[in-house]
Amino acid sequence: MRARAQPCLLMLLLWSAACSGLGLNFREPDIQLDHAVLRGVGLTGGNLDLVMKVENPNNFTLQGTKLQLGVDVEGSHLGDITYDNDFTVSENGQTTITLPLTFGWAGVGSAVRAALSYGDLPYKMNGQATLRLPGGVKTVVSFTHEGRAPLIRSGGNVAIPGVGQ
Repeated sequence: MRARAQPCLLMLLLWSAACSGLGLNFREPDIQLDHAVLRGVGLTGGNLDLVMKVENPNNFTLQGTKLQLGVDVEGSHLGDITYDNDFTVSENGQTTITLPLTFGWAGVGSAVRAALSYGDLPYKMNGQATLRLPGGVKTVVSFTHEGRAPLIRSGGNVAIPGVGQ
């Protein structure tokens, strides 16, 4: 019986060593806004789909369990999103995640209305992703991005109240 236990113990030790070294080799994924889709607007606000691109620079698959972010447009806070669905990013791969955001005109002012008419969205976002690494290790990765993302209007022309009227 002792002879069988030694190879199992050796395998367990090797597996533990490999997992403990994972933290040293882990590289944070790149999470950024790829583009936004304007689904509709009305007198009180509108609906945007934020299409996020998640790139995994690691040689192992990442399992995401939560994605949270806040989005500002031209200095006005547009909204916060919590995505609680699991997602997977293959090793050295990428995936897209669509996050729906409902926003109101109150509090975001004319700067956001003007930004929505540009054809691209000047944004700043802050967030964090909760990931499960191989071996069951959980980690939280914070991210911040600022830039301009293409803005696509679904369903043809979408009229933005107070813009071009």
